[in-house]
Amino acid sequence: MSSQGLNGKKISMIGAGSGFTIGIVKELVGHDFFAGWQFCMMDLSDENLDLLGAKIAPILAGAKHDLDVRRTTSLEEALSGADYVVTSCELRRYVNWAKDLSIPEQFGVYQVQGENGGPGGMIHGMRNIGLFMGILPEMERLCPEAWLLNFTNPMSILCTYFKNHSPVRALGFCHQVHGSFGVVAEMLDMEPGELEVVSAGVNHLNWLFDVRRRGTATSCLPEFIERVRASKYWRERFPNVPEQNWTLEVLNTFGMYPIGYDHHICEYMSFFWEPQEWAAHGVHSMTETYTRMAQQTFREVKEQKLLGQQYKAPPFPRDSDHPYYAEKPCQVIVALETNTPTYFDAINIRNNGAVTNLPADVILDVPGLAIGGEVRSVHVGELPPGPLEICRRQTALHEMIVAATVAGDESLVVQALCLTPFVRSITQAKQIWQAYKQEFLEYLPTFQ
Repeated sequence: MSSQGLNGKKISMIGAGSGFTIGIVKELVGHDFFAGWQFCMMDLSDENLDLLGAKIAPILAGAKHDLDVRRTTSLEEALSGADYVVTSCELRRYVNWAKDLSIPEQFGVYQVQGENGGPGGMIHGMRNIGLFMGILPEMERLCPEAWLLNFTNPMSILCTYFKNHSPVRALGFCHQVHGSFGVVAEMLDMEPGELEVVSAGVNHLNWLFDVRRRGTATSCLPEFIERVRASKYWRERFPNVPEQNWTLEVLNTFGMYPIGYDHHICEYMSFFWEPQEWAAHGVHSMTETYTRMAQQTFREVKEQKLLGQQYKAPPFPRDSDHPYYAEKPCQVIVALETNTPTYFDAINIRNNGAVTNLPADVILDVPGLAIGGEVRSVHVGELPPGPLEICRRQTALHEMIVAATVAGDESLVVQALCLTPFVRSITQAKQIWQAYKQEFLEYLPTFQ
């Protein structure tokens, strides 16, 4: 059996049970460039692969060209001869996410969400660095020239690990800027793609430098801010509509629009409403949600995730299959393979001067241009003092978390916890770390 497609090109998806796989399959069958390519779906669960196979079957049936689709539970088989490796993988996601939040709560530290920032995001990153400690060496052995196209969170922490500890070429993908601004446009009675943005920041907290209507030469930033402040969607909460109330609070406080939804941007800011205020604002910790999802059967969770049953006809986006909302890895692959200069409004790469008052070597979510065999950052400008400090602190924490995890350095872990904006004392930091280590030691090989 050949390890590559008919034309010798192979894309492998590690963690194929993720919902990102469906969007990528749609892109592969919708672009003639991928005719004859092999797409290898790897997941640890045969049941997960079966569910995914049922979901993509009608997509493949309607394809206009051949796509050599394989499935496997073997990492070695998936990586052998791969040209591109897409990662969206996590172990015991909801069970662990609930503990990421509930453990700090025992010591008086509360987060609404903890996927990317705060103590929850920190231990999440440490666990997933441990996961990639098994993936990257295999890529270096089996497909050393392949590109790693990552969806796994915490994006900024993992991309920092990739750049510091592996020669593998890596890019970080997130639909936060592109996808959320399509929804934002719809919430303002515009079409997805009508607004083009220039932004920069850390993943899940980009700051808006400019916004223009497609095909126009002048900025519409003042008009955009005025419409946001007047819109009901930024002042009230509605079922199945992305929450933007906290976004409006941050805009009015810092004078700069934070791109993303409330449940992500609040991960980086300890001045989110106090826990006793949450109920009044319709806010609740995700601890209960993750605990409930963790109690479902494997099949129930995966059917919801793959088939979208947990979202009962959300009003935005009005059409999730709108071309605007397509994921970006396939576009990057075409650009790299054909040397076609292609602009991306947000991608996780080295700063390299995109934000002039942040270090060049830190990972940021910035505009990028695929050209000359690389994806290069695009100059954006200076962040003002408040947004700058939030991003600067986070990039320093990302470097510390990676260094601590690779070295198994408990002292550095405690230091990083002390510097997260949610932890108020060294005592709390030490307590949280000891509880995290006891709970998650199996995922942290360097601390064993």
